[in-house]
Amino acid sequence: MTHLIERFTEILKKGKYNSQTIAAYRNAIFVFYNHFRDLPQSKITEELISNYLIELSEKKGGSTDASKQAGKAIKLFFEVIFKRKLGIKASGEMKEDTLPEILTENEVESIIGALDNPKHKALMATIYAMGLKLSDILIMKVNDLDMETKLIMVPPSKTDKGRKLKIPNKLIPILMAYFDKHKPKELLFVGEKGKPYSPRSVQLVFQQALVKAKIEKNATVHTLRHSYAVHCLERGIDIHLLKEILGHKYLQTTSMYYQIAQIDLANIRSPFEDLEF
Repeated sequence: MTHLIERFTEILKKGKYNSQTIAAYRNAIFVFYNHFRDLPQSKITEELISNYLIELSEKKGGSTDASKQAGKAIKLFFEVIFKRKLGIKASGEMKEDTLPEILTENEVESIIGALDNPKHKALMATIYAMGLKLSDILIMKVNDLDMETKLIMVPPSKTDKGRKLKIPNKLIPILMAYFDKHKPKELLFVGEKGKPYSPRSVQLVFQQALVKAKIEKNATVHTLRHSYAVHCLERGIDIHLLKEILGHKYLQTTSMYYQIAQIDLANIRSPFEDLEF
C-alpha cells in the first residue's frame, strides 16, 4: 500500500496542491489504511468508509472539519488510484442512493440459521442481538457477561461509550451451547489455537453464511449492526434509547437510520386516544 500512497503523493505534486495540503492528504491516507489494515481494498465498502469518517468526526468532539479533510483525501485517492468514485460526502454522510445495506429480519434469521458451528452461530447472533460493532466483539471478555442478571458490559472504545446491555433470552441458549463446547477462558471469542480473532476471519465467517443462506446483498458484519438499528426503529424503540444501546456519542449518528427505517405511521397511536373527557 505504501507504493500507492507514494504514487498518490506524486499525482498531488503534479496538480495544484500546496505542500501543506499534500502532507495532510498523505497523512489522512496513512491513518485510513492503518485503520483498515486487515481488509483488502475490494472489501472496504462505502458503508465502512462512511462509518470511519463519522467516527473520526466524533473523536474530534463532533467537529466535521477533520472528517471533511480526510473525506476529500480518501475520495480523491480512490478516484485517481483505483478509478473508483465513492458515493459519499466528504463529511462521511452517505448520499441518498448509497445508504447502508440493510438485511431484513428474515435474512438475519437465515444467516444465523446457516451457521452450524456453535462458536460461529454465537458470534453472529451476539453481534446482531445487541447491535454490536465487530471491534466490540473482538475485545469482549467472558467476565463481561453476567448470566445471572442477563447483562453484558460492552467496553468503551475511542468512538463509543462503554455500556451495559440486556442479553436477550433467545441468545442465552446459543451462548450456552458455545460455552459447553469451546469453554472460552478470557476473551469471549477466539480463533484457531486460542488466538484472538482477526476482523478478516470474522468477515469470512459472515460471508460464508451469506452464501449458504443464498443472500446476494453487498453485506458485511457491520450490516448486522445497521440492520439491528433499523429493525429497532421499525419496532417503535425511541431513538434516544437506541443511541444509548449503540453507544453513539451524538444523536446525529443515530438519526441516519431514520432515512432507512420503514415506519408504519398507521400503527402509531397518539396519546390523545387515551384521554378521557
